Amino acid sequence: MELKLAKQSLNNAKSKASHTKMTLEEILNKAQEGQHIFYFDKENTHKDMQKAKTFFEKAKHSVHLNEVRYGLDESSYIYELHII
Repeated sequence: MELKLAKQSLNNAKSKASHTKMTLEEILNKAQEGQHIFYFDKENTHKDMQKAKTFFEKAKHSVHLNEVRYGLDESSYIYELHII
């Protein structure tokens, strides 16, 4: 499964530039290298994010999944996945 990473800045929010996608295995490798917090685009479905959380829990990691709101609009959020 591939998940779309969140944009790095809001300046190019209007552009349709392609987002970076990562597989769950790539994310797991980065977590084992020391990167523990990942931010994902809202275009990922909540169901896919729950599947990702389950994948990391099966790999014996503690996982926290949150929606991070960065504006007042309901559609202004990203997913935060913290892998411990």
